[in-house]
Amino acid sequence: MSEVEEIAEKEIVHNDIKEKKRNIGLDILRIISMIMILVLHYLGKGSLLGETNNSTFYYILYYFFEAISIIAVNCYVLISGYFLVNTKFKWKKVLQLWGETIFYSISIYFLIVVVGLKEFEIKDAIKSALPIITKQYWFVNVYLMMYILSPFLNKLINVLEKKEFQKLLLILIVGFSIISILPSEYTLDASGGYGIIWFVCLYLISAYIRLYGSPLKISSKKYFIIFILCASLITLEMLTSDMLCKYIGRTSFATKFLQYNNIIVLIQSLALFLCLKDLNLKNIKLTKIVTFLAPLTFAVYLIHEQPQLKTVLYDKILHTEICYHNPYGIFIVIGSVLAIFIVCIVIEWIRKKVVEIIKEKNKNLNL
Repeated sequence: MSEVEEIAEKEIVHNDIKEKKRNIGLDILRIISMIMILVLHYLGKGSLLGETNNSTFYYILYYFFEAISIIAVNCYVLISGYFLVNTKFKWKKVLQLWGETIFYSISIYFLIVVVGLKEFEIKDAIKSALPIITKQYWFVNVYLMMYILSPFLNKLINVLEKKEFQKLLLILIVGFSIISILPSEYTLDASGGYGIIWFVCLYLISAYIRLYGSPLKISSKKYFIIFILCASLITLEMLTSDMLCKYIGRTSFATKFLQYNNIIVLIQSLALFLCLKDLNLKNIKLTKIVTFLAPLTFAVYLIHEQPQLKTVLYDKILHTEICYHNPYGIFIVIGSVLAIFIVCIVIEWIRKKVVEIIKEKNKNLNL
């Protein structure tokens, strides 16, 4: 390829990305966040944290992976708030997400019944057909509510002056994040960040960053160091609390440090968000890969978290028990997570292609 052709190709890619108005750094964060969600589910629902001997190096390593990945949901919400503050609300998007959720919920349920992983039960079939109403995907329910509230939140944001906005965020962070370190009965949000209150808090925080930038003006490298330090601190807190509780004969409170609204988790989430927010890739091929993968990532959640599939995924398909005391367990975890991610991405890509073909045929018929 000549130098002129290379310049032309770069210009085409640049213009294509510009037209789509994609933020490459946040697209990368979207991909990383979904992989982190897979890690959390593999370690938690695969029982690796509970079954691995806590005196081994693998136990510490698994907890570090857990600590690194705990910010995944926060980052997804931060990304949404960052874009939605300047986006017009559309009911079409609500219906699209609702429809996609129902499609995967029903199709995967009947697939696992057909292949014999589960027996058909009318109760499960009804839940699969009504995943939103029956709250089969907690994130989808809360996210949809946040999206529906977004135009009203944006009206609030637009009437607030910068200092008023800062005061509001300070009140929210103190009331719903810093106080969350106390026992649940003394907190204002006992959900641990799994509810609409925390999603709204994250929405407003990222909206402020979009409008006014980060109050802390440091380099991306320093933000990344903060991210790693927070993950290390959470790991240390969890291990220490485990040992202390076992010594005094009480139930571990390590999960307190893994709540989405924990102040350290919030700082860690913002650190990675701000680290990647303004990232620009110079490698054209890598940019193409990122822009291809990012729009497909949400389906990874819908597929692997399908209510009936997740009950058999970790023991009957992945057999996570092989990692419990295996010196190569961490490599199995990484390989399995990447395999799930790739398979789900391929499935969603095929689904979108089929939808595009159907739409094109319908358009031609109407002509």
